[in-house]
Amino acid sequence: MSEQELEIKFTGAASALSALPSSAFMDALTRGEGAWERLETRYYDTPEGDLAASGLSLRLRAAGGDLVQTVKRKGSAGIVDREEWECLLDTGDTFPALTGVCDVDVALSTLANRLRPELRIDVDRWACEFPFRDSRLEIAVDLGVSQAAAVESAPAPAMVGEVELELIEGSPKDLFAAAKLLLVNAPLRLSARSKLDAAKAAAAGIGVEIPPRRKIDSSPEDTAGDLLQRALIAVIERMIDIQPAITEARAVEGVHQMRVELRRFRAIERVFRRSLGDETLSQLAGRAKIFARALGPARDWDVFLTETLPAAASHDYAPEGFAALKTRAHGFRAEAWGRAVAIIGDLSFSTFLLDLLQTAHAAPWMRFDAGEALAKPVELYARKALDRTWRKTRKTAREMDPDNLAARHPLRIALKKQRYAVQIFRALYAKERRKTYMAAMSALQEAFGAVNDAVVAQGLANEAAAGEGETAMRAAGFICGFHAARAEAAAKEIDAAWVAFEEMTPFWRPEDD
Repeated sequence: MSEQELEIKFTGAASALSALPSSAFMDALTRGEGAWERLETRYYDTPEGDLAASGLSLRLRAAGGDLVQTVKRKGSAGIVDREEWECLLDTGDTFPALTGVCDVDVALSTLANRLRPELRIDVDRWACEFPFRDSRLEIAVDLGVSQAAAVESAPAPAMVGEVELELIEGSPKDLFAAAKLLLVNAPLRLSARSKLDAAKAAAAGIGVEIPPRRKIDSSPEDTAGDLLQRALIAVIERMIDIQPAITEARAVEGVHQMRVELRRFRAIERVFRRSLGDETLSQLAGRAKIFARALGPARDWDVFLTETLPAAASHDYAPEGFAALKTRAHGFRAEAWGRAVAIIGDLSFSTFLLDLLQTAHAAPWMRFDAGEALAKPVELYARKALDRTWRKTRKTAREMDPDNLAARHPLRIALKKQRYAVQIFRALYAKERRKTYMAAMSALQEAFGAVNDAVVAQGLANEAAAGEGETAMRAAGFICGFHAARAEAAAKEIDAAWVAFEEMTPFWRPEDD
């Protein structure tokens, strides 16, 4: 049986998941229905992980005396929709059974002799199908354990828990409305990981982590709208993955990477803005800007304590003053991190992610006349979009006062916007064609970053020293002088590098231009 599965996943503390089925909210939502059952599942792959590499998962599940084979593959909207092929197996049936889909069956047949049980996940599932508005949904709460298949050499079993909200029939709008209601009434957050992904991480001994950024694949056959949806889904998945690194692990890199992804989303909206047809993404970009600003102080104090202070203090000048600055800076950092954790753990951020996910899935821009531009080949759109950012960057450079360090900031921002735009479309161009241009852009950004870091460091040093006495002020003065010299050196690098960069032919332009 083949179907398109549309579901939203959530996770949370084990205590919250356990309490959800018997909660007053769930009783009202499902009218007191719902039942528990035991699910025993085995996932299969080759020792090298060939199925996972091809985007497929294969499982055998025992439930209620039946043995069911399921093959899944992510759909176009990533974490929301999946293709699923399910069949009931009898004793003696060939495993894996074929799905009737050519490319999936080729993968299964080719790998059949090398497939091995990889993981086992045994859960107690509470599930209920219920009407909601004009649709029918199913909610399932899974609580159990996962373990590597080779039990004798596996680490201890790990807890597995998630909530799945699935559209059985009706409108995706109702699914997202129910998801928002669930977030309001239960201490949950969105999840981008399947039970299989969570179990693999647990088997590898990986706790809260920030996974690598997934590359945005694209080809000349894609439309601009295809790439827009793919880019949005990639950003959303990564923000969902980063959220616990901030709220649970308080990882320094978590705040940094979340700010990067919020800026990346705003860059995507800016690149496609004139073709969107309505204000939905623009309004979401405005919300993203507020979150990014709220994270700024935590990031600034992180850099100050891990980079700025150690570099300046290594010169052994005014050690007592530096000690005072460090103590005060830790206090400011703790306050800033408290605000960062609060806002990223707040319902407002979870609903922002859900609203963005709903918009990416629905792709409303394709329903407007303005969306005609997004129905065209992506290469045509890319060239026009990149030309616009390139012209804006050059215009900003011409208006810059070269003798004023502070006046360079607008060019830094313009260059950053251009770089984000380039990264959206980079997969369209061969690495050999783009690497020189992108390397020059990166070098320029590093130099601009050094200037900006110097300005921020000076401000933070003075803030930490305020009211702490003469030795602290001396240490702050040393930091200001230290970074002023760095900024002057970086400014000279910018002047030389910009001349060479401005004369380069952008890689997205045909060679005969």
